[in-house]
Amino acid sequence: MRVHLSVFAVVVSAAVIAGCAQPGSREAKKLIERDSGKTIEMRTGNSILIELPGNPTTGYTWEVSSVDPSILHKLGDFKFSTNSNVIGSPGKMALRFRVVGEGRTTLALAYRRSWEKNVAPIKTFSVNVIAVK
Repeated sequence: MRVHLSVFAVVVSAAVIAGCAQPGSREAKKLIERDSGKTIEMRTGNSILIELPGNPTTGYTWEVSSVDPSILHKLGDFKFSTNSNVIGSPGKMALRFRVVGEGRTTLALAYRRSWEKNVAPIKTFSVNVIAVK
């Protein structure tokens, strides 16, 4: 029984170490509302996490309005989280991008209601990204 547990511990440890060494496991550069307008330099393989205030119960959500997908690849959709259990509470909306190519791009986001096509967003966020190898 001890041999089985020892082998299991070695296998689990190796898996954890291997997982930490993979490019996808690198920490993301976190950007928040006050980072809008900045220029950042990122290496290919790294990721960007953007966390912005939001409240989807109002109908407003953040959407990507501009990005070069050959440089930044969007990883999934915005994820909403709140610290309150009260229905309708505001919180944070988070979105990740992976740097997949070299070059420059402006990542622009707009906070708007999806059904209001000809209405300006009530908030915007943008960051200039310089992607290097």
